[in-house]
Amino acid sequence: MFEKSISKMKLNDLMKATKDFSKENIIGTGRTGTMYKAMLSDGSYLAVKRLQDSQHSESQFISEMATLGNVRHRNLVPLLGFCVAKKERLLVYKHMPRGTLYDQLHQVDDKEKVLEWPLRLKISIGAARGLAWLHHSCNPRILHRNISSKCILLDEDYEAKISDFGLARLMNPIDTHLSTFVNGEFGDLGYVAPEYTRTLVATPKGDVYSFGTVLLELVTGERPTQVSKAPESFKGNLVEWITYLSNSSLLQDAIDKSLIGKDYDGELLQFLKVACCCVLSAPKERPTMFEVYQLLRAIGERYHFTADDEIMLQPQSTDADYLDELIVAQ
Repeated sequence: MFEKSISKMKLNDLMKATKDFSKENIIGTGRTGTMYKAMLSDGSYLAVKRLQDSQHSESQFISEMATLGNVRHRNLVPLLGFCVAKKERLLVYKHMPRGTLYDQLHQVDDKEKVLEWPLRLKISIGAARGLAWLHHSCNPRILHRNISSKCILLDEDYEAKISDFGLARLMNPIDTHLSTFVNGEFGDLGYVAPEYTRTLVATPKGDVYSFGTVLLELVTGERPTQVSKAPESFKGNLVEWITYLSNSSLLQDAIDKSLIGKDYDGELLQFLKVACCCVLSAPKERPTMFEVYQLLRAIGERYHFTADDEIMLQPQSTDADYLDELIVAQ
């Protein structure tokens, strides 16, 4: 019922499917609202996002949904439907059984297996592909503005799917007027580009910075706001810790110990250097999202995660050449 176009759904049906938005069905919470697991009468699952404080009128909201319903890519969580009733604004997505990347990295039970390196690399490439598509191929282009490991969801095969892009600012290449649900919000702590607090303007390079923080999480296993491996006297966030190690020529000490010595060491260091380029303090020195995707794809070449025709963009040079240039520059 959802494939052809986005569906308008009834509040009663969604309340029933989520058991009246019960706490037991909460998948995650964020600045824009709460996500619930919803079970339909046939036993299948959906995910329902209950937005908080949407300022859009009903007609504006429906118009926004019509646009976002057409944004489809293999690395984006499909927006299947919506509901608007009085003050309620609900978005309906495909359910992702592996949950968020944040939970996979940071809330692993002892019984569960820690994510191995090839899987982390696959996730990074998929997420980069989705974000590059939003920046470079989607029309109108979309800035995510709120990227974090909590909005990168994983399907049963650990394929990365970016969520919450519908709550980002829409950026038309010609018209600079931006429409948004999230006025004055700058994203989760630890992911926010330093220039945002000065300029108050969301940019593609701001998304790159946030994505760079996600890459650092993947390679270090650390949370963005607190670093367990850092000495007690260190009070900074993950990016600040990486900057400190880099300036002290100790960058290799940042890599997750569980990944070392398994024939991945060269890839890990290359990956870490790409992440460092993304979180440079000067926006103009950061790569574009397409370049980030190309760099990660080059690192993961031996795993055959990607096909050549997946993203219809012209690279500035071959993947391997660009990777060499960037790492030499570092």
